[in-house]
Amino acid sequence: MISRRLKAKWILPVDRPPIENGLIEIVDGVITAVRAADSHDAAADDLGDVAIIPGLVNAHIHLEFSLVNQPFQPALPFTDWIRSLVAYRRQFTPDSTEPGVALNIGAIQAVMSGTTLLGDIATSNWSEIHLPIHAPRFVAFRELIGLRPEAVGLQIELAEEWLKREEVLLSLPEGHLTYGLSPHAPYSVSPELLRRSIELAKRFDAPVAMHLAETRDELEFLADGRGAFVEMLKSFGAWPDGGLPTGRRPLDILRVLANAPRALVVHGNYLADDEIEFIAARPQMSVVYCPRTHEFFGHEPHPWRRLLAKGANVALGTDGRGSNPDLSLWNELIFLRERFPDVSPSQLLELGTLAGARALGCEHDCGTLAPGKRADLVAVALGGRGDPLEALLTTGSQIVRTVCGGELG
Repeated sequence: MISRRLKAKWILPVDRPPIENGLIEIVDGVITAVRAADSHDAAADDLGDVAIIPGLVNAHIHLEFSLVNQPFQPALPFTDWIRSLVAYRRQFTPDSTEPGVALNIGAIQAVMSGTTLLGDIATSNWSEIHLPIHAPRFVAFRELIGLRPEAVGLQIELAEEWLKREEVLLSLPEGHLTYGLSPHAPYSVSPELLRRSIELAKRFDAPVAMHLAETRDELEFLADGRGAFVEMLKSFGAWPDGGLPTGRRPLDILRVLANAPRALVVHGNYLADDEIEFIAARPQMSVVYCPRTHEFFGHEPHPWRRLLAKGANVALGTDGRGSNPDLSLWNELIFLRERFPDVSPSQLLELGTLAGARALGCEHDCGTLAPGKRADLVAVALGGRGDPLEALLTTGSQIVRTVCGGELG
């Protein structure tokens, strides 16, 4: 049995008020108590004048682009950005080592910035990951792409092999990796591939993530089968001979996604009111908002506050280095605090912790600081005095330590 006690000036559990001069007791990587420290706790590890918060949750990330020095250009039109992304991917062969290096570097960078749980869109078999014992946990969503009828069977076979994986990655502690599926987007996945992906996810009780309502061009693509996406797909040789059904909306995709055990609607930049209502009425569905990626592409205001007002679960993500200068979920929170000063820091902190854990199906294990949950936590040197929540999400605050499963990184 390995036990540890951590003291700090403040503990911010998220689901209850801050605790001044608090203490967290940890046994075998699990929190056993969260309380005020007393005279019997002199021997505890004192982290000093910091606030301890739950480990951050990055609900949408593309680790494969972690070696990219700056976001792909141009940002607009979006289809040209996709062309840059595809060109980057195509420079690697199955024997290239760079994707594996990117996976590891990105994960380490995420941990250093306070993230202890990541929802990654996986395009490799993940055998290349080699992380230390204080590794974060992952939900790895295998990306599926295919518009032509002949692609469906191959992609479903790939997906089933992914979900059937039983091997334990030797570089990751047991329980650190969950498998899911990611039918990529409405412009890259046929209705049949989407339907069969959801059926497979139900069979394996696996979560599903899909990019949806990301751009105005996507709405045009669904409605009319025309526009920039069609031209791009034809240039890639990916457009099916018979075309795709028209007269569709994101709501039609949502109705299919709702059949998954758990569904993450990634981006959701252009969700209509009835689509917001649809998501909010289904607790198994979440929207993942990527604030700085949203800013990079110059989108119209995101409906995240309308979603919250209706009771929907809204998590946060960084997306990848192809559209973001870094992989810091902490920087996303700082960005939101600066852009939306009327939103309370406690609500923002919940978006970056408990809401993300809920989206990934891990809310019973992490997202708050409470007995029975994993000791995933972050120590933050506050940027000011007074109310710790008000001082937390400021540019003067700094993450000084990340703890994954009780292991001090």
